[in-house]
Amino acid sequence: MTKKGIVVIGVLLIVLAAVAQYTFGLVGVGAQDLRMEQTGVYVTYALDSSPSFYSSGSRSFFVTTRTGIRHVTSGGDVRMSEQFSLTRPHMATRGDVVAVGEDDGRAIRIFNSNGPMNMVSLDNPALGFFVNAGGDLSVIMAVDGGYHVHAYSRYTSERFFRLNFQQRDNPMRFPVAIEVSENGRYLAVAYLNIYRQLTTEVQFFIAEQDVRFGTEALFAGDEFPGEVFITMRFVSDNQFLLITDMRVSMYTISGNVVNEDWTEPLYNRIDQLAFCTSGRFSFVTGAPLRQDGRDADPVGTVNIYDTSGLTGRFYLGRRATHLSMGHNAVIVGADRYFRAVNARGASLWQHTAGHDVRDIIFLDNTNTVLIAGTTRADVWRMQRV
Repeated sequence: MTKKGIVVIGVLLIVLAAVAQYTFGLVGVGAQDLRMEQTGVYVTYALDSSPSFYSSGSRSFFVTTRTGIRHVTSGGDVRMSEQFSLTRPHMATRGDVVAVGEDDGRAIRIFNSNGPMNMVSLDNPALGFFVNAGGDLSVIMAVDGGYHVHAYSRYTSERFFRLNFQQRDNPMRFPVAIEVSENGRYLAVAYLNIYRQLTTEVQFFIAEQDVRFGTEALFAGDEFPGEVFITMRFVSDNQFLLITDMRVSMYTISGNVVNEDWTEPLYNRIDQLAFCTSGRFSFVTGAPLRQDGRDADPVGTVNIYDTSGLTGRFYLGRRATHLSMGHNAVIVGADRYFRAVNARGASLWQHTAGHDVRDIIFLDNTNTVLIAGTTRADVWRMQRV
């Protein structure tokens, strides 16, 4: 090859590299030209206010503290501000809906992006509460001698489902979670049974408005001996996810029949778990379940799923302290270091915070995030510099 030919090829390679750098930005060679920059939008809170943050992937976010809730746009406009007083605030979220209450509390407030939706006053203290994307509230309450599991309408504070447990009937069985499907048709209750062998149990009910006692609406159930319940949720109107310490399982409800779509065994503890409004979910692996580590993933492996199964993986290379999802993407972090990856596990960006981080969540898109520190949360955006 002549010198002239070599020079031409060299020039073409330089041009192609420049085009790739401009086109792909965050991925690959152009990453050094993009970095997270503060937008100047932030909210503040007291150091001891127990703040919680949530965004459904829209251009806004909720922040809840002991003194109230705010709904703020990523541009800094306050759409809603409600004041209340809670000792230990807890926020349950799903879709565009946020429910706010506290451990052992008797009042739960429900909001969406348009403002207050409803408030449910309870006769007994709540041990746990959950909300679906339509605004239906479900609650587990402690009562003398047992438990009540109730669900309340998204339109009113009226109860439309109830299960009452007397502890003397089964003193080793405890309700731990309750979920209502987004369309309000189905309801699932999970229990831990510690009689002889620890067992996770799940029961399915028809959750129609005229159901007063759940046993008359029970249509399916299953038991998982030796497995510890972690979480469950309806990822669509008739698709149901169950995660124990030993498995990840997806089910489809057709009429009054529950069919298992797929199950994957787990060989690690789950350190962090996150969900997306689209039905995707992810978790980060912790220590191996078996002492010999057989079949286990490396600690810090991000596993990303949709309703059909595993879609991608990302290896953080260290134990994770943060995990969140939005826009079908994942943010995983270890202390002050964060990586964003897409549903296939491909890297989008990385960022190192200059301070301790309480939480980090996506806002408008995968390039806009809320980073919450000790006393303020700032909106950051990936920009070319």
